[in-house]
Amino acid sequence: MMSPFSKYELTLLLVLLSSLNNVCSFTPTSTISTASKSTSLRIQTKTTTSPSASASTRIIKQNPFRRSSNTHTHIHSSSNTNNEKMESYTNTNTNTKKDISFDTIRNKNILVVGGSGRVGGSVVCQLLQHGAKVTVGGTKEESYLESKSRWITLFSEDDKSAIPKTTWDDEDLLSFVQINREDAQSIKKVLLDNNKNYDMVVHTAGPFQGKVKSPNGVIEAAIDSGISYIDVCDDYCTATAAKTKYQRRAVENGVSCIVSTGCWPGVSSLMAKQLTDSVLKKHTELEARDLTVDFSFFTAGSGGAGSTLLVATFLILAEKSLMVVDGRRREVDAMKEYSKINFGPIVGDKDVAHLNLLEAASVHDVLGIGNVKTLFGTAPGFWNTLLGAMAQLPSSLLSNEPIMEKLALFSLPIVRVVDYFAGATNAMRCDVSCSKDPSVSEMALYAHENLEPCVGECVVGFCAAVLGNCVDYGIYFPEEAIEGGEDLAQVLRLTSVGAHTLEVESNSGLTKKEMWGI
Repeated sequence: MMSPFSKYELTLLLVLLSSLNNVCSFTPTSTISTASKSTSLRIQTKTTTSPSASASTRIIKQNPFRRSSNTHTHIHSSSNTNNEKMESYTNTNTNTKKDISFDTIRNKNILVVGGSGRVGGSVVCQLLQHGAKVTVGGTKEESYLESKSRWITLFSEDDKSAIPKTTWDDEDLLSFVQINREDAQSIKKVLLDNNKNYDMVVHTAGPFQGKVKSPNGVIEAAIDSGISYIDVCDDYCTATAAKTKYQRRAVENGVSCIVSTGCWPGVSSLMAKQLTDSVLKKHTELEARDLTVDFSFFTAGSGGAGSTLLVATFLILAEKSLMVVDGRRREVDAMKEYSKINFGPIVGDKDVAHLNLLEAASVHDVLGIGNVKTLFGTAPGFWNTLLGAMAQLPSSLLSNEPIMEKLALFSLPIVRVVDYFAGATNAMRCDVSCSKDPSVSEMALYAHENLEPCVGECVVGFCAAVLGNCVDYGIYFPEEAIEGGEDLAQVLRLTSVGAHTLEVESNSGLTKKEMWGI
């Protein structure tokens, strides 16, 4: 349970709530939604009676570690009738498969939409380090130039991970283009620039919460231009909407796309897949629906987050937390009931509580896991207290993006001060168990000293898999896109290059090399 407020915590809480009152005073009352829940929550909490895949995803056999065929059945809703029809088509990637390594990135032309932000900037710098040619797509060149100055400072010549000084002023290696992320036609013009000949688009321009009905011009333009696509969408319903709308078009155009990549979601889902595959291979009497997957995440302070990530956090707090129990979706209060989880010898024990994160839905729907929950915690402890207090505010207020943007900008100086002392450690842990068989006990742990470079490293690992032709045509969540076993281990090897802690404990016999590729 949460401890009572200390005087220090109450002071900070009053400052933030006062700031919320201030930013709300500048916003007309009519702009605040009257919906009791966000659109994404209403869709997420639909009860399902089967662990099978949702409308736009592959239908998976009982044992999800077996990829049965390169021909998959998909469900499409007819625009002329209310009845659903079944269609089959092949999505096999016909290009020569390459080893999953950073070599697949070298000399590739990649457009990073939202590359001026903290997440996008991390992706840009990691791509440059591995020899890619990067174009940053954004709305304001001034923001790009400010970010570029920061990157030059972070990756100075005296650092072992330095980016050559000549890179920063070489427009063949790093450039900017103005785009509107919702306007597919304008983005297509950029992608069809013969001087660039783009190989991939990476979409990092969030927040993605509540964008189910918003135009996603980036993925539409990429698919129509025949260019591979990756994003960092952390909202299940927004990602699923894109899959439903563009899946058929991606297959027909021969385009490989992965949605919801990064550390979590992304690497976290791959951890769950590798662990559950190992269990099901050993315990053939069990099915995926018999298993329990518990995700635990920790970030010190804000993890060095920019305003966009703060907005995303506030929007998530507007939602009840989804968990899956015996194959059925349930809602629980966010950031309320705490438990203590160990994140390894460096990070130690941390308090975590329910938060509505994408993995709860995707791992259930894609892998068929019968029991899933997602827990999150931060430090110092009063940040947990503040998040819990904010979660009690009306969802109609928290889900109002313009207000949350103002609150994030107002709060950012306070957050930066706390981050200076708290650091930016990021850790994720995945535990697998089974009520039918107590001998099932699996755990994988990943920890990194800094969330910002961690995200970029993880996204680039997924880029390597796509550019290595290891992902079928279509749009997939990470645990759908990457084949279990060797391919998955190689992706985890690339995504963990900067991690200081990598562990696996397995009663099914899964080794560290089989898990992490090292």
